[in-house]
This record gives sequence, structure tokens and C-alpha cells, in this order.
Amino acid sequence: MHCTALLSVIFYCGAVLSTPLSSSLGRYSRYASRRAESTGLRAVGYFGNWDIYARNFFVTDIDVSQLTHLIYSFANIDNTTGEVLLSDEWADLQYAYPGDDTTANGTNVYGGIKQMFLLKKKNRSLKTMLSVLGATYSAYFSPILASESLRANFATTALKLMTDLGFDGIDIDYEYVQNSTEAWQMVDLLSKLRSGMDVISSNTSCSPFLLSYASPAGPLKYTQLDMAGMDQYLDFWNYMGFDYAGSWDTIAGHSSNLFASSDNPLSTPFNTSTAINYYLTTGGVPASKINLGSPLYAHAFAGTEGPGKPFNGTGTEGSFGIAGTWDYKALPVEGYNATVYNSKKIGASWSYDSAKKYMISYDTPAIAKQKAGWIMKMGLGGSMWWEVSMDKNGTESLIGSTVKTFGGKKALDSSKNHLSYPTSKYENLRKGFPEE
Repeated sequence: MHCTALLSVIFYCGAVLSTPLSSSLGRYSRYASRRAESTGLRAVGYFGNWDIYARNFFVTDIDVSQLTHLIYSFANIDNTTGEVLLSDEWADLQYAYPGDDTTANGTNVYGGIKQMFLLKKKNRSLKTMLSVLGATYSAYFSPILASESLRANFATTALKLMTDLGFDGIDIDYEYVQNSTEAWQMVDLLSKLRSGMDVISSNTSCSPFLLSYASPAGPLKYTQLDMAGMDQYLDFWNYMGFDYAGSWDTIAGHSSNLFASSDNPLSTPFNTSTAINYYLTTGGVPASKINLGSPLYAHAFAGTEGPGKPFNGTGTEGSFGIAGTWDYKALPVEGYNATVYNSKKIGASWSYDSAKKYMISYDTPAIAKQKAGWIMKMGLGGSMWWEVSMDKNGTESLIGSTVKTFGGKKALDSSKNHLSYPTSKYENLRKGFPEE
């Protein structure tokens, strides 16, 4: 077990440890086995801090009534120091939501971070987490993984952000581990994060902080992972069950299908079942720790005869100027006369306009329900979605369709979140926003 002096003063649920982490290793064996206990299925949603711009979607717009975990994305990194830092301090810390008095004296936090905390106050079974990296920032991560000292500083600063900002845990989204060397380096990084979290929660009766990993769906990526080594430190895995097909291909395909197609194999270059079975058998990951990720967006294919056929580009249209990529809530596309297909055989849905030869691969409520049933059949831990701003409301909500199939809110994890952060550098957060 690798550790460094992570925090000179660490707290948990009001208990303060003034001992550096490196001095606490002798106690590690007493609490290494402690993990947050789930009391039901997980419903995990990611939120992007950029959503407040083009999408005009804010933390206060999130329907958390059907979520157990809300993951704020993404924190950035300094690859020369290993420091984890916020990627948009204006959106994260400064943006004034209605009712915020940003002229108040003291060092205070506003923006999305404050609103995440307020959601926790109103919904005690909602756990919030901070996701680090993502596809954009992953490109700068290799130097940190390669250095013992930078890995240590990554863990130190990630935990400092977690406790300063009032989160219940950290999510790592590294895309992707490249080889066996990076695989063991990732295990070491997770061990540093876990040991730091466990020191924070030692000698208390409160639940531990959470550590999760956004994990790949492609065999060239997931076979690089030391899953058993990683799993000992993780509370759960957020399996990214999407982007199986898209603009980068030459054949129109399904982007988040459960199973491979036997009669149209070109339409399913990847599938969820094969990947999850690898995680369970070869990887040795307990089923209950895997959340099946599903997209709340769609991939389009233009100039095609349909699934399994060649396509010619993605068209010029898309949500928020992204050609060929649609938010689920933007479907059906105006001006298209598309037929919607649901295939239980492969666990996939799509629409197709035969006149315009335009196919869109996305999940419908029917497929969301099928996936929820498969999750329960397989004994998986729950669902995950990328990302919450893209869903529809009401009966067409994919999150809602999934949770309803699970058995409603009563079937979800009801473990409590944390509200006490007495070492936060932000005065209003330390006090728990009593005025709200």
C-alpha cells in the first residue's frame, strides 16, 4: 500500500484528524475493508459544468428524485505538478444562481458547487461526486501516472477538492489505460485515493467516501486494465456502454446495444453482454459493483440503407452545432419522417427515414426498460447515464423508464450523503449554507 502525507488536517463527519496520512498507516488495516454499503440499486447521472452555456441547463434543472448519485464533470489536471484543479471556476464557484448574495463577506462558494450541496441537503440519499479527467483532459494524464510523486500529489489535491467542495467521493474517467505499466500505475493511484479516504473516515461511525471508475466498453481498452487490482479500492464501476458505433466508422451501426446480432453482425461491432461478461469472469469484478452506462444522446448516419450498411457522413444537423450527434430530448428530428424500431433480440433501438436515408441510433424507453430488466437479471449494481441535461421529461424519460422498471424509488440505494465539511476553505459551505 502506497501512501503519502495527503492532508495535514483531515476531517470526516465533524471528526478531525490532525495526523498526516503517512503517520496513520499503522491503523490502515483496521479500516481498509470499510466501504460504503449500498442499500439498493444505483441510478448514477453525470452532469457537465459546460451545460450552463449552450444548453442553458443548470444544476437546479436536474431531476434528482430518481438519482442516487450525481457526478459533477470534469475536474482538470496540471500534468507538471499532478494537481487536480477545477476546469471552469466561474461556472463551478462564482456563477450567481437566483438568491445568491455574492457580495457577502468572507471566502464563500457559489456556482454549481453550492447548488450541488443544496441538492444534498434536500435529498439526503443523493450522493455527489467529482469526476476527474474525461476525454479532453485524459490526453494530459500519462506523465502523472508515470510519476510516484505526481500520483501522490494527484491524490492529495483531489481529496482536498472533495473536502473543500462538499462532495461524497471522486470518480476517475481516464480514457484510456494504454498498457500493463499504466495498469499498475492506475492501481497505485487508486490505492492512494482509497487510503486517503479511509484515513478521513477512520475512527468515526459515518459511511466512507466513494471512489468510482468510468470504465471502457471496447476489448482493446478493457483488456489493458488490472481489474482485480483496481476493484479492491473501488466502490463501483461506471461502465461506459455507449459509442459502439459512430462517425468514425464506415458502417452504420448500433451505438449501445446489449447483444451481438447474429443475422446482421456488421451492425453490432461491439456489445454490452460480451464486455460485462469479461468484467465478471476474467476481470473478477463483482456484478453488484458494475453500473451499466447508457447514452442520453444519439449518433446519426447519413446516406445509408440502415444498420449494417455503409454510410456517407452524418449530415450537417445535430444538437448545439455538433453534426450527427443529437440530444435524446431533441428527437424526433423535425422535418424527418422516420420509423422507430425496437429490437429486443439485440437490445437496441433506432429510427430510419427511408426517403432521406438517415439513421439515428439511440435508446428508447422500451430499450431502457429492457436494459433495466437485464441489469436485475445479471445482478448488476444499477444504471449510469451520460449525461442528465440530454434526457426528456415525463413518461419518455430514459432515466425515469429505468427507475420505474427497477421498482421505483423504493428500489434505489438510500444510503445517506455527508453534510459536514468543517475543514472546507469556504465559509458558507463549512456552515452548511444555513440560510438556504
